[in-house]
Amino acid sequence: MTAQDAQAGSAAVNTVTAPGRLPAARHRRPRRVALGRPTVPSGIAVAAGNASGILIGLASGIVTARVLGPTDRGAFVATQTMSGVAAVVLTLGVTQAVVTDRSSDSDLVGPLLAQVAAVALAATVLFGVLAGAGAQPWLGICGVVGAAAATAGAVASSLASGMAQRRSRMTGEFQVVRLVPTLAGLFLLVMAWRAGTRDVGVWLLCSGVGVAVPAVMMLVRSLGGLEKLRRLARIVPSRALVQGAVAALPTAIGAQVIYRLDSVVVAAALPTASVAFYGVAATASLTCTALGQAVGMVAFSRLRHARGADQQRLLIQRGVKWALGVAAGAALPVTIFAPDLITLCYGREFLPAVDPTRALVLAAIPLSADYLLIHALLSLSGQRSVYGTQALAATLTIIVLCVTVPTGNLALVATASIAIYTLSAALMFGAVMRRTAPGRTAPSRTAFVEQS
Repeated sequence: MTAQDAQAGSAAVNTVTAPGRLPAARHRRPRRVALGRPTVPSGIAVAAGNASGILIGLASGIVTARVLGPTDRGAFVATQTMSGVAAVVLTLGVTQAVVTDRSSDSDLVGPLLAQVAAVALAATVLFGVLAGAGAQPWLGICGVVGAAAATAGAVASSLASGMAQRRSRMTGEFQVVRLVPTLAGLFLLVMAWRAGTRDVGVWLLCSGVGVAVPAVMMLVRSLGGLEKLRRLARIVPSRALVQGAVAALPTAIGAQVIYRLDSVVVAAALPTASVAFYGVAATASLTCTALGQAVGMVAFSRLRHARGADQQRLLIQRGVKWALGVAAGAALPVTIFAPDLITLCYGREFLPAVDPTRALVLAAIPLSADYLLIHALLSLSGQRSVYGTQALAATLTIIVLCVTVPTGNLALVATASIAIYTLSAALMFGAVMRRTAPGRTAPSRTAFVEQS
């Protein structure tokens, strides 16, 4: 996947809930939950943002594939996959923590900007080592700078989205901070295409700078602008912010990294052409997953207002049903017409991606529900169930990848995801149903956080 694929994907399909209770609400008239009305303004805005992100990511993938071809695009995707995973880890759970942190915005300016600067430095070292060790020999100076910029930009965009959620600006600012960096990255990729260059390092630089510059600018703006920078008081985060980040980190990594392990291992172990073919399959899977999850989120967005376990159970069942239905509706046509769609979008050179694409889009059906069930379990104080299921999924994935990746058979690698994602979703659904069993007292609700 390209940088835009990865960023759009993380925004579109990775929904987690930050552990921690909401502040006590003032006494007010109970809010009725309209189970029959599947639309809410924030839910619609998030779904529209997800759809826009999918289209931008798909356009970026098509441009890189058409210009670079399988081998060079595989090199591009391998670096961007590593960049995307590094960004998830180096966000350190701070995105979730800032949403529920009770300190003033002024206290966050120094720590958040210092984190972005530290991420840029760490990513430069990481990709410099990969280039120097020959693990990614296509990384020259431009490639290293571009990959580091993409990593820092993804972290900055994530933190800016957390600030938007902190202020409950889900229908405007939250969408802008997610989409503008990916759109800017696409614009610079098109400029590289028009310039006629096929140097992978230059393409990485264009993609990374396109993401990083607007992301950092929007983070600074969300923190109060340049005036706040001139009055910067501290860069060390508060103890409460650190504790919140530590609590959120396992969930953030579990929700995003575990379900990308196959892409990471393929990017690290297989020839670049194979990486390009698997990237096509992963993008198709991401699209189906995101569509299903976006629809399911409309129901799940009402979960925090549910009164009692019975209402929670109905909302969860409805959201899962919608997610599975929409994901299946998107996946089945892709499975049938995969050769034609890949030829149309990427060219005949990418036809070896047909079989892994068919497998991964089918795996997207249970995965679309899996993300929502993580969201539900955390809102129901079911962290232990989430961690246990994710640990099992990670263990099985690693074992299967150790067996399948050395064969070089991409369809075999992808097929294993169907079984693992189905098992994970089934276990989480069972845990949710037990926690919302008839007669059970509804647990205290926690704060919902969109992970960008």
